[in-house]
Amino acid sequence: MYSCIGLVADDPLTSARSAADFLQQRGFSARVVEEIEPGLPIAFVLTDALPGTAINFRPHITKMPKPE
Repeated sequence: MYSCIGLVADDPLTSARSAADFLQQRGFSARVVEEIEPGLPIAFVLTDALPGTAINFRPHITKMPKPE
């Protein structure tokens, strides 16, 4: 189970990739995961720099999908 740090970004996927690159350049493992919240424009970075914590990048306002 992860806790999560949420950050607002104009382009969540690009921001997540940039954060992962930054962490990798400093010797940490980091990977971007896009489909933790299917249908939502949220990108996550999982890294050993923050054990038990993920970073997510999301738009300022997110419209939630209609429940099925």
